[in-house]
Amino acid sequence: MNFGETIKKIRKDKNFTQKELSEGILTRSHLSQIETNNYYPSYDKFFLLLNRLNIVFEEFLFVQNDQQMLFSQQIRSKISEAANLNDTKQLENLATIAQDLHAETDNIMYYHYMLICKALISYSINHKVNDDMITYVTPIKEYLFGMDNWYLYELKLFNNIIYALTIDEALLFSRTSLKRLGNFQYFLEFQHIEQNIYTNLSTFCLEYRDFKAAKNFAEIAIEKAKQHTLVYQKVCSELNHAIACINLGEDGHPYEVIKKNMLIIKYLEFDNLHEHFLNFLKKFKIEVDL
Repeated sequence: MNFGETIKKIRKDKNFTQKELSEGILTRSHLSQIETNNYYPSYDKFFLLLNRLNIVFEEFLFVQNDQQMLFSQQIRSKISEAANLNDTKQLENLATIAQDLHAETDNIMYYHYMLICKALISYSINHKVNDDMITYVTPIKEYLFGMDNWYLYELKLFNNIIYALTIDEALLFSRTSLKRLGNFQYFLEFQHIEQNIYTNLSTFCLEYRDFKAAKNFAEIAIEKAKQHTLVYQKVCSELNHAIACINLGEDGHPYEVIKKNMLIIKYLEFDNLHEHFLNFLKKFKIEVDL
């Protein structure tokens, strides 16, 4: 479906006449020419039309692409799903697809996706940062260091490679990323990216036994999860916070928090997550009657 046909389809689906859609934005004759692909509006006019139609740009692209999600969005979701399931075969397949797409389009995004897949495969071997993982992540670090300003894409990249950084690199990058987060607070993706960055930073600091920083990041992550009603993320953040508090020798009820959240994870059958936190508890010699 071409540009004009998409505008016309959405307009008709929403029961707008050409007069109703165009009024105050452009002339009715210009809208008619847009719908027949004889005229293209300026960016500001185009987004005013989308706003009146009550759709976002991604939704427009979805309709224009005949109700198919753009593959650049599909592959990102598939990588996340494969990583959560620890599905190395799928990650290998996605790495190959991304590599082929990069060769075909020269789009650096696909190069980054390929590197992330290969880094995740390396990490899945023993769930420890290794030389191969660092090798794959290094070009992404160099890319991020070369950016004067980060946007949502760079924030997501940072979130994907936190575990392969040194503690100094992670804290340096976090200062850049957290400073930029507020600029995107009204984007739908923002709430998940923001919360995940804080949760992953708390996990990362636990790995490096910086328990004070881990506790601080986890506290923010818990508040963000509550704010955005992100249950899964809240459970992870509360577990990180409890582990940090125990290692700091602080009072409270961290053991009860661990027991409650581990039961939630088990009940929801998040087996990989349950195993991850069991290993974490064992690593820090925390004994809880589960």
